[in-house]
Amino acid sequence: MSAENTPPLCLFGAGGHGRVVGAIAARIWPADVVFGDGSRPLGSLVDGIPVGVSDLSDLGEHHVIVTVGNTAARRKLQTRAEELGLSCTYLIADPVGYFAQAPGAGSMILTAAVVNPGARIGRGVIVNTAAVVEHDCVIGDFCHLAPNSVVLGDCTLGDDVWLGANATVVQGVSICSNVTIGAGAVVTRDITEPGTYVGAPARKINDTSALTPSP
Repeated sequence: MSAENTPPLCLFGAGGHGRVVGAIAARIWPADVVFGDGSRPLGSLVDGIPVGVSDLSDLGEHHVIVTVGNTAARRKLQTRAEELGLSCTYLIADPVGYFAQAPGAGSMILTAAVVNPGARIGRGVIVNTAAVVEHDCVIGDFCHLAPNSVVLGDCTLGDDVWLGANATVVQGVSICSNVTIGAGAVVTRDITEPGTYVGAPARKINDTSALTPSP
């Protein structure tokens, strides 16, 4: 798309994750980029990007991506954006490493991530810095694959799965929805029960206080 026929882009959420996406969008989006954030003054700058709106209902012809790291909050905001009839788009930082069909609305594929042929990425997904999704995987809606995590071929992740930094899901494994995988964990067999799993091989734990994803 050229700048002439590309709508401006609103990144809704100017926290840490939003700033990462903002740095990418400012480099590759061919039209104007603004932040939406009700906690910041209109017209203020975040890493050089202006805060243009405070509420999703204030958006006009912008494309929008909800740039909030917290899964529940991201799902809630994107659902509201869709109910308002806004155009939720996606962002791929390095298209040279993206070999699959287009990701779902609101998804963000960040710098140095690789998504290989046959993979399917759902709505509102974060494939974070240098994460890898191998061939023929299915990644459900509003998953978050943290930096350097790896999902090997033919795996399936349900909705709202959080895969911690440097975690690995081995070939052919399925993970049900609403699962958190701790940093560095290795998932070697199917997970069929929601909860938090850590270690190598990954096992379910009861105390999740130290693993709750931050906003």
